[in-house]
Amino acid sequence: MFRFIIGIFAMLFLFLGSFFAKVEVNTDINKYNDFIGPNATEMYQSKWGMNEEIFPEKITNKMNVSDFKMVYYNPWDAQYLSYLVVNYNEEDYLEEVNRLENISSTDYKGYYGVTGFSKYHLLAMQADSYNGFVYAITDGKEKIIYVELIFCNYFYDLNYSEYINNDYLPDGFDATSGNPYKRKMMGDI
Repeated sequence: MFRFIIGIFAMLFLFLGSFFAKVEVNTDINKYNDFIGPNATEMYQSKWGMNEEIFPEKITNKMNVSDFKMVYYNPWDAQYLSYLVVNYNEEDYLEEVNRLENISSTDYKGYYGVTGFSKYHLLAMQADSYNGFVYAITDGKEKIIYVELIFCNYFYDLNYSEYINNDYLPDGFDATSGNPYKRKMMGDI
């Protein structure tokens, strides 16, 4: 009987956590360092140990930022989705491409159904089979798009496609709750 009561309380806790948790969305580029990097505010610092060195350390006047979004959701496990779209002049673009290409990238194909990138060229990738991706892609001209898709338990609890342009996602990416990669990793397939 005691285990049953504990089970009921655990389910109630999970239900209430997801019911009251709100998706927080911020698009204010002036708050960039509150969300990204080692000086981020406390709830944005650890991000499940994912390495954010791909993202610029700070926003400078050399960067023409055309889009920025940080999404945070924590029904019981913190989840992050952010992207930064920057247009550089030719010299600064080449310098940033060089910086990114010198970052040691990790394998990523196969994680969450990802097959690569067809719309953009990948410059750098930090991938984790459990927690997601941090990467930079480019159009090969002047635009660099920095993206982080960070979650746990092999899936997002939020509908991530509502918050990011699908062109910024890797081909085949599926981190929905019933995704085949999660089922495989959990032994359900």
